[in-house]
Amino acid sequence: MSTTRWRWALVAAVAAVLVAAPVALTALPASATMAPAALRARVLASINRPYQGYAESTGSLGLPALPNLSEVTSLLGGTTRLRSWYVAPEHWRVDEITGVGERDTYAVPGSQYVWDNGQNQYTQVVGDEPIRLPRGGDLLPPDLARRVLSDEDKVAALPAKRVAGIDAAGLRVTPSDPQTAIGQVDIWADPDTGLPLRVEVTAKGQHAPFVVTAFQSVSTQRPDDDVIAPKPSPDSGFATTDAPDVIGAFGGFPLPAQLAGRPLQTDRVGSGRGLGFYGTGLSAFIAVPLPRNVGEGVVNSMGKVGAKTVPLPIGQGTLLTINPLSVLVERAGYRTFLLAGAVDPALLTQAAAELSTLPRRRP
Repeated sequence: MSTTRWRWALVAAVAAVLVAAPVALTALPASATMAPAALRARVLASINRPYQGYAESTGSLGLPALPNLSEVTSLLGGTTRLRSWYVAPEHWRVDEITGVGERDTYAVPGSQYVWDNGQNQYTQVVGDEPIRLPRGGDLLPPDLARRVLSDEDKVAALPAKRVAGIDAAGLRVTPSDPQTAIGQVDIWADPDTGLPLRVEVTAKGQHAPFVVTAFQSVSTQRPDDDVIAPKPSPDSGFATTDAPDVIGAFGGFPLPAQLAGRPLQTDRVGSGRGLGFYGTGLSAFIAVPLPRNVGEGVVNSMGKVGAKTVPLPIGQGTLLTINPLSVLVERAGYRTFLLAGAVDPALLTQAAAELSTLPRRRP
């Protein structure tokens, strides 16, 4: 994986804004209600609920221009149109439609297939991807809603809303952890199936959401197998590649079981063996050990867009905050760590301070 892709993969991991449902539909009265805790449970249980639908997304997060990452920045600052067919967590298809074609991603157990319409190229990616650049499918309401829900956060009912012609029940999630940079998450879901239909995420201190994701049309009918099966044509290019070995690339450096009071999520792919996912829900962050030459490039890029230097017990950190995201690169001795999350910069600084005192070994 190139140095440039790593520089911003984690910065851009949680951003995008989806447009609201058509005026004609949102104008209709909605009256669906459900107890907040029951709706949260039903949303989480809907992970195996098939669906197919169409969503539109518009990004509004103020990220700077990122060289060689136009696909990522378009998710955050433009309109993204998505068609989706979903059967199960490892069996789905998402088409990202652009003005010049489309990019389709098919998931089957053990592999993903990506078809680039403009290049007429199929690529099979074999294995898990512990970290990857964000893609359009991450903005779908079900994916985003389940990613941000946590049993630890407070929930309250919201007025019902018509979304894609469905009378959707509303749920407001208020983070219980004061060190998250997220102020609230509003979710509207089909009360019968628990399928999330619209999600709005608002940063602390802000009135307007920086993420809004909504279906324009949706059905809970199971997609036909023929629709979600990749079908390379005889005239299509075809390539097979393994998922990037992030753990091997970073030397399998063992990470601590806890950082800044947050436990390491050992159930995540690669966690603790080169990647560190710490905490849960809206206060989670990631820690990644970087090769020294890669870390220097990341720090240089961050410095060009307003990052500041923060002192650490050993070495120093470089901190960049683009509300609600924070990224910190910690350099001490021969090891460099990148930390990122939608959290208070002070939380990342504390985690970096703890990392800086760990025993180091020369690569």
